[in-house]
Amino acid sequence: MTSTDPMQWRVFNVLLRLLGLGATFAGFVAIVTFGLGLPPIEGEAPIVSVPSIVTGALVMLLGLGFLMIPAFRPDLGDTRVVVNPFRAWSSPSKRRWWTGDRVKAP
Repeated sequence: MTSTDPMQWRVFNVLLRLLGLGATFAGFVAIVTFGLGLPPIEGEAPIVSVPSIVTGALVMLLGLGFLMIPAFRPDLGDTRVVVNPFRAWSSPSKRRWWTGDRVKAP
């Protein structure tokens, strides 16, 4: 693999985290405002929309999935993208969540 600038992978991981935060927030807003009809119009009962709840839940779960993926840094020796979010807990080298940089021991 060709050598790449480490800053590109830091930016990639930060953008992946921001995508996850945005999708989680958008899914939550879709569930609350469109699905549950909150806040209701004054004098009328709230309207519950099941398709909006399902769509918002899927978007929110997708965002949470992006937030759980471990950082991918081929410049630090990662050879393939990990789709198992629990790999980071058993990894011997600790990494920062936002950028994937190695954490220095105190």
